[in-house]
Amino acid sequence: MLNALALADRLAVFTLGGDGPATSFGANAMALAGRGGTLVVDPFIAPGHARLLEDALRRRGFPPVTVVALTHHHTDHALGAGHFARAGARVVAHVRCAEAMAAQHPGLVASRRADPALAELFADAEPYQPAVQIEGRFALEVAPGEVVAEAVHLGHGHTPGDVVVRFPAEGVVAVGDLVFRGYHYNYEEADPAGALRALKAVDALPEGRVVPGHGPPGGREVLEEQVRYHAEAARLVRAASGRDAARGALRSAFPGHVFEAAVETALDAWGWPAASR
Repeated sequence: MLNALALADRLAVFTLGGDGPATSFGANAMALAGRGGTLVVDPFIAPGHARLLEDALRRRGFPPVTVVALTHHHTDHALGAGHFARAGARVVAHVRCAEAMAAQHPGLVASRRADPALAELFADAEPYQPAVQIEGRFALEVAPGEVVAEAVHLGHGHTPGDVVVRFPAEGVVAVGDLVFRGYHYNYEEADPAGALRALKAVDALPEGRVVPGHGPPGGREVLEEQVRYHAEAARLVRAASGRDAARGALRSAFPGHVFEAAVETALDAWGWPAASR
């Protein structure tokens, strides 16, 4: 079931919860309704989930989606945008995000179609390329001249093509997978030092409310929680006697966290790469 949380009169965040592909790994999508259209951020893992979002927006009285912004290339955030692209919406992403989509999405779609448990969800998923590819800052318009948000690249954090999306009028910033709140962090393509620099840059922005890529929104404490997770993960993994001990220590330190598959990426990132098993 798609859950919604209103952040302002015309801004809402949506999630399917969970931590597996059948629910977009619990990723957060956002939507802001303007006068001439709607901006969507990160519309889930497949067209079927994007259509659930589209239906929810229609019920809320939001105008049709005219622009989609991607915080990064991972499919749980980016692949569903193909549904809106086919309907005529402009998809905006960092150039490095677009490159990673071209390199990774065709194989991922094929492998998921070959999985009986996922074949139906990905039956109509197709790789696509963002129509607008950016490098630094980019004003997001839902209609000509109607700027409602700004996409900002803060360097290689979670992925090389990360952007955060600022909603200045609402005092909200969507940070994508710079933050996993209540989820173990996926370090698979991350630069840990860059992620910490990006979190510091987000903390310097004027927006006081933060929407993570996964988990509930909050204030600046959301950023502080993620910094503490990185520090504790680094300490525990580096102090462990081996990969098994590091895995157990990390799980024990964060017993309420979901997405345990990501624990393996923390071991690689902080000192026990797979080759050391």
